[in-house]
Amino acid sequence: MPIALVFMFGFGVAVQVVVLRPLIGEPIISVIMVTIALSMIFQAATKWIFGVNLQPFPQVFAASAITLLGIQIQTVYLMSLAVSIAMISGMAWFFSASKYGLAMRATAFNQQVAQSLGISVKNVFAVAWAISATVSTVAGVVVAIVNGVSAGLAAYGIKVFPAVILGGLDSIGGAVLGGIIIGLLENISHFVDAEYLHWGNLYEIAPFYVLIIILMIKPYGLFGTEDIERI
Repeated sequence: MPIALVFMFGFGVAVQVVVLRPLIGEPIISVIMVTIALSMIFQAATKWIFGVNLQPFPQVFAASAITLLGIQIQTVYLMSLAVSIAMISGMAWFFSASKYGLAMRATAFNQQVAQSLGISVKNVFAVAWAISATVSTVAGVVVAIVNGVSAGLAAYGIKVFPAVILGGLDSIGGAVLGGIIIGLLENISHFVDAEYLHWGNLYEIAPFYVLIIILMIKPYGLFGTEDIERI
């Protein structure tokens, strides 16, 4: 795990420097399309190198489940909850109190203004991608302990879009609430599909229905800051 974190930290910096740094100042849609292309390339490379079969994650806990208040809960779910709370708390502090966190927020708001204040946009983007790769590694390990290791884990990254847009792009608390809502929606839609509709894929596409509706009604999400332009 430590080796994976160190490797992905450096890998995130390398991807930003080699691929994404030339796109600084370009329209955001260009960056999004490049990252989607990178995702497809990395998925294909993973399948080519490691195969497509699901591999079980090595056993981490001696006891697979514990009893809490009369309810049997799998240990990995408690672990994932603790890790999620720790990461969210750390990110909330980072973006509100640390020097680099404030620099990232300023850069995200306006790159030209950030540069005029002496902030190195190149360094901010490199740090952002390093942190993103490291956090993704932790998330991948947590999910892999529950569902096994395969290239299919990348599909969880696509579900980030509905959750973040629903909560608000610039709100950590909103993103958490958006993730909870999307998770509940997925399970409710799976139940409705299995019991009544029998479409077979409602579980996968329901979050993106929400994404479309939110973009039409409230583009900045539940807690996102609305961008007001005065002429």
